[in-house]
Amino acid sequence: MKLLEKWWRWFWQQSVLNKVAIVGLLAAAVPFFLPTVVSWFKPTLIKVGVAFYVYERAYLPEENARTYFYETRNLVSNCRLRRIEQPLPDGHVPDGHATPPHPQSWVVGKFLFENVSDENITNLVVVIRSPVLRSRTQLLTTANVSATGKFEPTSPDARPAYALSIAAIPPNTSAVLSLQTPIDDNLRQFLYVDRRSVTVQVPFISSDQFESYPPIVSRTNAMNILNRESVLRIGDETFAGEKIGFTMLSSDESDRKDDGTTYRILPKAIVCSEGTAGNW
Repeated sequence: MKLLEKWWRWFWQQSVLNKVAIVGLLAAAVPFFLPTVVSWFKPTLIKVGVAFYVYERAYLPEENARTYFYETRNLVSNCRLRRIEQPLPDGHVPDGHATPPHPQSWVVGKFLFENVSDENITNLVVVIRSPVLRSRTQLLTTANVSATGKFEPTSPDARPAYALSIAAIPPNTSAVLSLQTPIDDNLRQFLYVDRRSVTVQVPFISSDQFESYPPIVSRTNAMNILNRESVLRIGDETFAGEKIGFTMLSSDESDRKDDGTTYRILPKAIVCSEGTAGNW
């Protein structure tokens, strides 16, 4: 108490300009420390982890290559996590030929929600803010939960927001929800030219079991979330284990590789050791 009184007297002895600067610093620090303070007084039923990725599928850049690849990398460190290369069929297809999916790349934020309680968490609502979210952002979930989401328009000077609604997470169960955003020219500029930091903020989380509060969002090893998702997902993987599907075309249909569409390969990923590739 004496320390607080001493600080208060010191504060009032400062100039007006210094007081304004001190108040501004304290206000800026509140969003970072509030989740920790709240967790001291309120038991945590839901743990939230996050990792960001870049996913790309395209042709190899060599002119004569007929090899298609898909690659998942750690967005923050640019370390390669998974990569598959597959040659196109050699053309011995009666009366036709094969073409792979259209080249494309995405930024993917994967959020790991863990219900650490012994009861169902129902009607979970989460708001996520990040500069890589766009109106074209799409939601993917593991099959053990049902969820919906929508992009929330914000003012130009505010971070884009995305609202998630999860019907239920069973007791002592986890789920992975992914927000994937196509990399267009603006996002490519943001990531690879301006080299801006990709941040994430979860202003609040709420459910039928607890009132709204700002949760602590943990930076989770990118490989750990991919592996957890692989265990939870049923059926074919979209990002963690994609099978490259080739479409069979008749002889009079044009090949997508020659349709005049230009796709620029992303800057090359770094090959990191297995133990550090998922760190960020």
